[in-house]
Amino acid sequence: MGRPLVCQRQKSNKSAFFIALFTRKHMKNLTFSSVAAILVLAGCAQKDTTAPAAPLQTMSFRATITSDNKCTVETLGQTYTSVGQVRGVVLPAFSGTLDNAGYHAVGCWVGTPDGVGGDLAVLFEGDSRGKPFDTGTFQPKFEPTFGGSEKNVSISFFSTALTGGRLATVDTSTGSVVVTSDAAGNRTVKVDVSVIKYEM
Repeated sequence: MGRPLVCQRQKSNKSAFFIALFTRKHMKNLTFSSVAAILVLAGCAQKDTTAPAAPLQTMSFRATITSDNKCTVETLGQTYTSVGQVRGVVLPAFSGTLDNAGYHAVGCWVGTPDGVGGDLAVLFEGDSRGKPFDTGTFQPKFEPTFGGSEKNVSISFFSTALTGGRLATVDTSTGSVVVTSDAAGNRTVKVDVSVIKYEM
C-alpha cells in the first residue's frame, strides 16, 4: 500500500476535465486505476501522516504538441512520440472541444520504441471552446484558477515506466508553457517545466 493521502481541499474543479480528457475511446490501454490516480492527484496532496515527508523528487519535463497532430514528450530519460493522438482540441488552431467555461485542455497518448506508454494532459486557465486558443507564455501551477484570466497551466503525465505514480507541476514548478501561432493560425504548444514525481 502507498503512503496515506490527505485531501487538502474538498473538491478540485479540474477533476471532471481530466476525466473527460483521459477517457476518450481512442485512448491506448488506459486503465480505470489510471483515471483514479488522476482524481487523487487533482483533489489531494500527498502527505505522510506517520513520519516526516521525504523530499519530493523534481525532474525536467519537455513536450511539444503540434497542429499536424504530433506529440513528443521528453522526460524520465526517454523520448515518447505519437502521431494522430492529440485530443481535446480541433486542429490546427487548437479550438477547445470540452464543454466548460473555465478550462482549456489538450492531451495526447505517446509511446517509446521499446513499448513504454505515456499519457499527457495540459490544462490551461480560461475558456476556448469553439475558438482558437490564446497564444503567449503560461506559468506552471498545480491547479489553474477555474474561470480565471491569468496565463496559468498545469501538467499531468502518466507513464507505464512509473509504478503507481505520475508526474505533475506544482505551484513551485519552474519553466513555462508557450503557445505560438504561425501566419495561418496553426498553433504549437511547447512545454519546458519542472515536475514533481508523485507516488500513489
